[in-house]
Amino acid sequence: MRDFKLDKNGDVIIDDGDIAMISDNEEISQRIATTLRTRLNEFEPVDEPMGLTRENALGKGYNQDFLQEDIEDAISTQVDENIDVQEINFTKSDADRSLSVEVKYMLPNGDVETVQTNLGDDDQ
Repeated sequence: MRDFKLDKNGDVIIDDGDIAMISDNEEISQRIATTLRTRLNEFEPVDEPMGLTRENALGKGYNQDFLQEDIEDAISTQVDENIDVQEINFTKSDADRSLSVEVKYMLPNGDVETVQTNLGDDDQ
């Protein structure tokens, strides 16, 4: 698949007057990061919900084990069911109520990739 290339704020990147494009592994990594940064039901495509529930991510409801399951479910149901999530690491900051997540995963072709994004801090 191909998609518009987005910067860390989710804005489309313009390169020499044209919209920058991505494909293959880079597109999958961007799709995973976008899915995890989007609050579930914040944006609803035509037929299917998109995003990650924040219930287990931030605040009093923080539960790392449940959040890990939420992330794996979001990737398998919203990105690609053939992606094998191998490792998820969290870095939590109570000061700015943010949670960074790093996901290491294997694609169906055997490539191993890592994507890192931030949950909770709306400025990221």
